Amino acid sequence: MSIEDLFQEMMSNAQAAFGEHWQQARNYLPAELRKMAEHLQRIADNVTAYQLDNTQGYSPDTGKLMLKMQQQACVSVLVTATQLTLLAVQAAVNSILQALRTALIRVASPLLLVL
Repeated sequence: MSIEDLFQEMMSNAQAAFGEHWQQARNYLPAELRKMAEHLQRIADNVTAYQLDNTQGYSPDTGKLMLKMQQQACVSVLVTATQLTLLAVQAAVNSILQALRTALIRVASPLLLVL
C-alpha cells in the first residue's frame, strides 16, 4: 500500500472511530494520520530491508516499538489539541489501526509484521 492508500484507509475509518468526538478531532486528525501513514511506510520498508539482509533496516520487533512510539505521539497531539480524554483518543486510534490491519491483510502487506 502506498502512503496515500494508508492515509485514506485510516481516514475512512476515523469518523466512526471517533464517534461523538468527531467534530473535535476532525480538524487535527488528517495531519496526524498522514504523518502516521508516512512513518508506517518507513517502518515497513525498514522491516522488509532487514528481512532481506539483517544488516539493513530493523527487525519486526523494533518496527513494533517504532509503531508504538508513533501511535503514542499521535495520541498525545490529539489529546492536547482537542482536549478529549486520553482514553477516548486512544480507543479511536486503536480502532483506526485495527481497521487498517484488516485492510492490510487483504493486500498481504509487510506492515502486518508490526501492526
